[in-house]
Amino acid sequence: IRLHFLPAYAPNLNAIERLWKLMHEHVTHNRYHDSFRAFAEAIMRFFKSTLPKNWKSFRDTVNDNFHIVRPEAFRVVG
Repeated sequence: IRLHFLPAYAPNLNAIERLWKLMHEHVTHNRYHDSFRAFAEAIMRFFKSTLPKNWKSFRDTVNDNFHIVRPEAFRVVG
């Protein structure tokens, strides 16, 4: 067994964090909801309607194809 240690907090390595980010972009960014109920309904609408309808364009945002953000900062250790 080979262990691969991840940083304590690495949202770019966690697929669910990428999904939350996508949800926030479509539900909370530059938007105001009159009530908590309206906010909750907007979240549910995103997951039930917006996400399935636009999955082909969203999937690259939340998939597991990791890449090096800054190649000049990457180096192999060991």
